Amino acid sequence: MLSQWSWAWPAIALAFLLGGLAASWYARRSGASRDVKVNAEYFKGLNYLLNEEPDKAIDVFIRALDVDDETVELHLALGGLFRRTGQVDRATRIHQNLIARTNLTENQRMQAVHELAQDYYRVGWLDRAENLFSELLESDDYRSLALAGLVSVYQQEKEWAKAIDALRKHRKKDRPAYAKQIAHYYCELAEVALKRGDYEDAGGWLRSARAERAAIGRVDYLLGELNFVQSDYRKALHYWARMRAEHAQLAHLVVGKIISAYQELGDDEALASYLKEDSNVPRDNLAFMQWHSALSQTLGEPAALELIFARVQAGGLSGPVSAYLLQAIKRHEVSTERRDGLLIELLTRAKSRKIEYTCVGCGFDTKAMYWFCPNCGRWESFH
Repeated sequence: MLSQWSWAWPAIALAFLLGGLAASWYARRSGASRDVKVNAEYFKGLNYLLNEEPDKAIDVFIRALDVDDETVELHLALGGLFRRTGQVDRATRIHQNLIARTNLTENQRMQAVHELAQDYYRVGWLDRAENLFSELLESDDYRSLALAGLVSVYQQEKEWAKAIDALRKHRKKDRPAYAKQIAHYYCELAEVALKRGDYEDAGGWLRSARAERAAIGRVDYLLGELNFVQSDYRKALHYWARMRAEHAQLAHLVVGKIISAYQELGDDEALASYLKEDSNVPRDNLAFMQWHSALSQTLGEPAALELIFARVQAGGLSGPVSAYLLQAIKRHEVSTERRDGLLIELLTRAKSRKIEYTCVGCGFDTKAMYWFCPNCGRWESFH
């Protein structure tokens, strides 16, 4: 049976061979004193690759590197190919060997360091990756790449304060390109503080997040949370209302919270008005149950069912709504003329794997709400 890499080695070998031939052609065309040697050693290494013996191939290529200084770029390319096909241990070996050489140009060395840092990051050796990315910050040519890598390390480690410090230190004063990212890191710190009951710290982090002027909905979401846990329900409602107005795609997150705030205030009239006017339906089970309970108590079950039908027609089905409507059909609470169309919609949703959220940046689908897209790295992109 073919191994999982059987289809990868021919592509790697071909790319490496073509790279060598192109480098040799360019060297001749540019009048270089020494052509890149696409010699017997290289063909021997390529043969090892094609026969799925990558470690022997690496030994050959490293020997060839010792012979010809102009093969550095080819080895960098090979290491990158190994990493992209999941062979990070082999990529690491090539890049470590390159860095150990004393006759590399400064740019070649920085390139090899950057590649090795990516190797370490890929396999989870975050301390080593952090050290190399930090070293690269001193290079003008690699500062942007190094900063992105370093911040990714801090993000993996949940070292939010370090990530903020790195971005604030190296961003240009006249270009707040990292404002949204920094604001979300402050929000991460605020969430940690909220969980441990340190409301003063949480408030400080959220003020810092707002000072970034990044216009993210998460700040008002958390300011509402902070005021709610401190029993200032009117203020909590103020922040959640502002979030709904400015970030409508996040409004479903606070439906249950707004209901709780009105219930704590005992303001039944305001609650009824909100339930009738707001078109958002919670997408998680607990919030939906709370919303449905409030609808039933405030409007009565028949009116609640009619309102849910209206919401479905306007915004589609979510998981909790689907489960509720299926039970309503079983209880014969849905009219015959509605039932058939509704069953088709429910079946269609079942086939869609119950996706609740999609990243607008890359199309990544998920059943749960995340502030950060793990696929494309964008913040607050799930709708």
